[in-house]
Amino acid sequence: MAVHMSVRLAWHSDGWNGHICKKPCENVYCVGQHSYPGELIAETRDLEFEKAHAGEPCSAFPCKTACGLSVNAFGKESIQVKVNPPSWWKKGEADSTVLTLPPYTACTWCYEAMYKDEVSSSVSGKTYDNDKRQKNAEAYFAQFEEGKSLVFYYAGYSNPFSEEEEDTYVIVGLSRIRKIDDFHYYENTTEKIRADYAGGVIWQKPITSNYPNEGFSIPYAKYMEKEEVLNRIAVKPQHRSPFKYGSREVSNDDAIEIMNQLLNTVDVLIEIGDDTENWDSGLTVF
Repeated sequence: MAVHMSVRLAWHSDGWNGHICKKPCENVYCVGQHSYPGELIAETRDLEFEKAHAGEPCSAFPCKTACGLSVNAFGKESIQVKVNPPSWWKKGEADSTVLTLPPYTACTWCYEAMYKDEVSSSVSGKTYDNDKRQKNAEAYFAQFEEGKSLVFYYAGYSNPFSEEEEDTYVIVGLSRIRKIDDFHYYENTTEKIRADYAGGVIWQKPITSNYPNEGFSIPYAKYMEKEEVLNRIAVKPQHRSPFKYGSREVSNDDAIEIMNQLLNTVDVLIEIGDDTENWDSGLTVF
């Protein structure tokens, strides 16, 4: 029986379509503290560039969009994303790596597995054993099956549905996993970095889905000014546990619960006469 995967995305105002937001100044959620991954977008976003190229495809601007790890989840073209080495590595110990992400690809990581008790280091001066961390990551991604496992995309608390009274996760779409990419490594790493940090592995794993043939994305962007409709189509998981730490396993029971909520969303779209692509056939994944 297949195990399914959750993948956190940074909030995107136009549906993770592989384009720069049409109104980037209004997207205050992607720079939130619960975005993905962490504060990366807040630290690297070039808002003036985004304003100058609002709505244009990321494929035209290799390595320029700070949200590149998430933005192509439902995008139709390949894009390039630059991943910089950790800030605590010294200058000259490694260079950035450019990842080419195919259509319908987003990156994720199993952050929970990186901080389990068994990854503590027994070596003086080192908090974690990064070889053990890497083995945990390998074991985590090995449990999912290409062509069988589903991927559930969600946004963390940094999304338009979270308020002061209630922080909430929100499902933004799902599909079936087409390909789990290899592990990637920083360029030109020194021997010390390779020895201390599991070869200089990048904590990002590209996941490509079978969207749109198998999958469904909720058209939140179309209804941001229609609160009544927006609240009716929103899917908020009743069981939050699978939707934490970047990526986690999703059981069949949790998958069924989310699928039922998505079917209700489809009923609402039918009722209001929505013409969103693939909502009528994209839920044939389970």
